[in-house]
Amino acid sequence: MFPANFLPQSTERLILRRFIDVDLERFLAYRQDPQVAQFQGWSMLSEAEGKSFIKEMQTAVIGIPGEWFQMAIAYKQSNLLIGDIGIQIYAKDPTNVEVGFTLNQQEQGKGYAQEAVSALIHLLFKLGSINKIVAITDSRNESSIRLLKRLGMRLSNSLEVEFRGEWCVEQTFELNHQDWLLSSIKSDEK
Repeated sequence: MFPANFLPQSTERLILRRFIDVDLERFLAYRQDPQVAQFQGWSMLSEAEGKSFIKEMQTAVIGIPGEWFQMAIAYKQSNLLIGDIGIQIYAKDPTNVEVGFTLNQQEQGKGYAQEAVSALIHLLFKLGSINKIVAITDSRNESSIRLLKRLGMRLSNSLEVEFRGEWCVEQTFELNHQDWLLSSIKSDEK
């Protein structure tokens, strides 16, 4: 389990927080967008499913091994939802966390995903119990791959898998705590 003060967290332009009821319309807008959903592991949600999901995330315990937790990404000034990040502590190795992120199509390409995921990586490693952060993406998802590389993550594995009825190459990127510390020290020295 994560500390009670894990969320909310602010960055320069964003806030990472729990979902709130008024997020529903904006949440469904990007979660029902076929382009946004193309490489995602989740299915598009109905309004009732979206409401239920938001209610569940409002009170879900963060950091239970084997269970996904989704946090909202919102503008810091207006608190309007623009996306979300999922985290799952691996049940077999609770020192590893998988992350996944989704951003409204209109908000992509503005550095928001990098700002949010970078802040989350910092928070996760600051806990002291996390040694590795993992992200898995489709090899055709070039923008996510570029982002993961900018965050210092390295390609560790490629695997041909069946996804939504077609074959694709799933790429696993990893960032271990030691590499993150070294890159943090180097950027502080600049």
